[in-house]
Amino acid sequence: MSSYQKASLISVDEAISKGRKMLLFPRILMVIGLFYFLFPIAMVFTAFTDGPAFTIKESLICAVIILFCFVVCFYLPFLFWSKRTTRWKLWAFDNVDNVHELKIAAVNANLCPAYGTFMDRIQIQSDWERKQWRKLLERFDFPDIFKDDPAIPYKTEVFYSKVRLTLYILFGLLFVGIGCGLEYLAIKHNGDLSLKLIAPVIAIVAIYAMVIHMKRMLKKQPELVLENQGLTTHETGFLNWDEIYNEKVTRTDRGKRGILYTFNFQHPGGMASIDISDLNISKARLERLIRVYQGRFAAGLRSYI
Repeated sequence: MSSYQKASLISVDEAISKGRKMLLFPRILMVIGLFYFLFPIAMVFTAFTDGPAFTIKESLICAVIILFCFVVCFYLPFLFWSKRTTRWKLWAFDNVDNVHELKIAAVNANLCPAYGTFMDRIQIQSDWERKQWRKLLERFDFPDIFKDDPAIPYKTEVFYSKVRLTLYILFGLLFVGIGCGLEYLAIKHNGDLSLKLIAPVIAIVAIYAMVIHMKRMLKKQPELVLENQGLTTHETGFLNWDEIYNEKVTRTDRGKRGILYTFNFQHPGGMASIDISDLNISKARLERLIRVYQGRFAAGLRSYI
């Protein structure tokens, strides 16, 4: 195994799963606390700039309020998050079977800041915790320990999600009905010309989107193929795993337009960016498949048996 021996080690997925549970409440507490810390600051700033001049007594009261909010709403939640994050990090990197894989997975899952970053440096830790972490860093001096997952087949084909596409089509039908209904009412009641023009546009755009979703639903070719030997996409064709690097699945919040998940990686031909939001695979599942297939390739387990 290596010079680092332990009776039993857990998988990266188990460590990530426990980390998400442990750090969920501290994250929520930090978000809520940050709001209640910034809100009184904004109110005081508005009062200073737009209101009458503050007396010395009023200024002291404002300073006390801001200090109280800083300690209760910002510092204490941040301290709680720092301690919980450090506690999980020390446990996970001491008990996981592959620290190199865990390091990448933990940063991608936002369970702990990347080593050496600003957020990593400002974390509140005791001298003992820093000493323990420096000791655990010695594990990175040893090669990766690959642990195969027999539940994952030699090949995984990823298609568009039929459930998601069905919902899109149903919404499209709804907007077609809305467009036709508005057009009917506009003509019947001699409505504005703008409404007569906008209503068919709504219906036409909805029909166009429905046609695209129907084509995707009837498509028989997979969008992604992951296997022991490599990865196949429409954009790049087939690539061996040793031709793929800096791979990452990112999550982007687009507000009202929803969440965008993108699979990004570099290869000899350049940079590939694939939208996986509508595919029948989750971010965590794709990351798991990539780790296992890359591990099999590196370990020489490239057969289709």
